[in-house]
Amino acid sequence: MKKINKLLALILLVSAQYSCTSDSIELDPQTAISSEVIFTDPAFAEVFLNKVYSGIPHGFNRGWYMLDAATDDAENSYPWPASNTIFNPSNITTDNSPFNGLWSNAYEQIRRLNNFIQNYDKLEGSEGLTNRLKAEAHFLRGFYYSYLLRTFGGVPIITEPQSLEDENLLVSRSTKEETLNFVISELDKAAGIFENSNAASSTRGSWAAATALKGRILLYEGKFEASAAASKAVLDAEAFSLDSDYQNVFLDDNTPEVIFDVQFKDPDKGHYANLFNTPKSTGPISGWGGTGPTQNLVDQYEMKDTGLKPEEPGSGYDMSNPYEGRDPRFYASILYDGAQWKGVTINHRPGGDAGIATNGDFTRTGYSLKKFIQEERNHNQISTQHWVFIRLAEVYLNYAEALIEAGQDLDLATAAINKVRERADMPLITLSTQSELREKVRHERRIELAFEEHRFWDIRRWRIAGNPEVLNIYRMDMDSEGNLIGTGKAIWETRNWNDRDYLMPIPQSEIDINTNLTQNPGYE
Repeated sequence: MKKINKLLALILLVSAQYSCTSDSIELDPQTAISSEVIFTDPAFAEVFLNKVYSGIPHGFNRGWYMLDAATDDAENSYPWPASNTIFNPSNITTDNSPFNGLWSNAYEQIRRLNNFIQNYDKLEGSEGLTNRLKAEAHFLRGFYYSYLLRTFGGVPIITEPQSLEDENLLVSRSTKEETLNFVISELDKAAGIFENSNAASSTRGSWAAATALKGRILLYEGKFEASAAASKAVLDAEAFSLDSDYQNVFLDDNTPEVIFDVQFKDPDKGHYANLFNTPKSTGPISGWGGTGPTQNLVDQYEMKDTGLKPEEPGSGYDMSNPYEGRDPRFYASILYDGAQWKGVTINHRPGGDAGIATNGDFTRTGYSLKKFIQEERNHNQISTQHWVFIRLAEVYLNYAEALIEAGQDLDLATAAINKVRERADMPLITLSTQSELREKVRHERRIELAFEEHRFWDIRRWRIAGNPEVLNIYRMDMDSEGNLIGTGKAIWETRNWNDRDYLMPIPQSEIDINTNLTQNPGYE
């Protein structure tokens, strides 16, 4: 009977909406569970943290578009998502920003974590288990604050549970440097506790996840030597390995490459990435179209034999066979005219059953997304592929970029880039100058991490988001027989940019509530 009651309580804890105070976890008036239970029983505590994990935004729950459609790598085929209506025309306001929800959700989860961290010393059970839960809480708090930092800059740092009666309820923004320091302190604390805890799956925080995230956020903030040291620590641990099959990384929950991810299972936990990214067609297989890779990105895929881009002399590119002999990651990531998929030939040429168009949900660019998409699964059914937050290939590239920007150990940076290229069966690069290596690592990030929500942040931290080559979006230019016209590309659109968009605005609703908040420049 006790086991049944405990199970029922766990189910209530997962399914109900609750708020945290220092005295109780309120599910609803009839089902409030005392914090004496939540913060002493590891089973309840783990479910409590599960709620925080489930709040992390990912690329499959962004509102029927993927963040790369707000970069030069993709264009969404339907006109109404935020990528097309807010980001690309630079129509971001304090009221309509797609990241307004991140602010409210992050602080909701941080409130939960603050309450948990204040009480977690009450946990009973083995040291390995309780340490893991404590470390996860600090990892998650650092994770959420790292998202706030890269999106808004400096934000209010709140580390204790608050109530409406608190005198210091309306917290001012900390500086960007103070926010970064807090993130790093949380990740360091998590990593230290994880060293004496039980191991868990990739869906939960770990020493490697905390350390790799530290390397990423330090890179984003220009702390290159410290970033390189953090990424090197993960690489030196040799706990993960690059999957020999690039495409498998995004379809297999058990790939050895993934450090931190969110996983989905039939029948009650899934998403619809397959449906909203399957090409629109008049043929037997038709989805919503969704994410259309641009010609800008396609032109970046090198020729496999030479390691040169198609436009470069001696690359071996043949305009009469534009999609032959390319980087293998091209075939794993992009559906092109003539590609075989789900037992049919993709006809993206004008007049084809999935042909390029300017209306409906048909591709706008002449390409469709293949990366992530489960080919063997009915696209009208729920999708179950995982979303990868952190993987080993990114750590290699973070390490390489940090070394390059620090101007030191360029041979080690070259070797790190080559580890990623070697897995892709691409020609290795040779040691170059700092500026040449900078170009190479940025190119490698674009190809290796395509559609994984890195490009959106990369073009901002590199301060290139307003450059013409980023704003001028190209589509495939092909006739109804499948022959390229001219250079094979034509302008699809020219997007707008405002330098204020390097940071997102603080939601106006939050400023209305908290008069101590200051707005980011350009949104006042």
